[in-house]
Amino acid sequence: MGLTHTALVPADLMQMPPPENGRQYELSDGELIIVGSAGARHERIKSRVVTMLVLWQVKNALGRVFSESMFTLGEQTARIPDAAVILTKKIAELPDADVPIPFSPDLAVEVISVSESARDAEKKVNEYLAAGTAEVWQVYPEERRVRVRRPSIIRDYETADILTSDVLKGFETRVERFFVD
Repeated sequence: MGLTHTALVPADLMQMPPPENGRQYELSDGELIIVGSAGARHERIKSRVVTMLVLWQVKNALGRVFSESMFTLGEQTARIPDAAVILTKKIAELPDADVPIPFSPDLAVEVISVSESARDAEKKVNEYLAAGTAEVWQVYPEERRVRVRRPSIIRDYETADILTSDVLKGFETRVERFFVD
């Protein structure tokens, strides 16, 4: 008689004891991933991105900004983007319980750590887009660049460029604002 293995689902992650050292769990096709804790530069950049998104939210009232929230991207996939936006039309679908958000964000932002492989970064983007996320921003601290990914478009924004979004109507900021104090 062989052993059977039941793949994890997003709700399982909320029941598990937290990993050590401020790490978090993510799930990719039923595979448990322990995500490392972020360093100072990563957190500074994430804070700047979240600030720009919250300023957009206050000015436009078209969505809500989330940071470090778990989103369900499939039956056996859950990711925690550094920042995310859910547009107003989906806000009513948010559960009133501490469970993984049961759908993908409209925008996901990932600050790419030096330790993250290109393969893993691409897998995350593909999972977001396949789950219905309309736009993913990959923020590269070393290059001071933002790569915007949509289902059929990839566009890089350099430091002096003005970052705009097809998803966040009215959003615009110079890329360098993500990287300077």
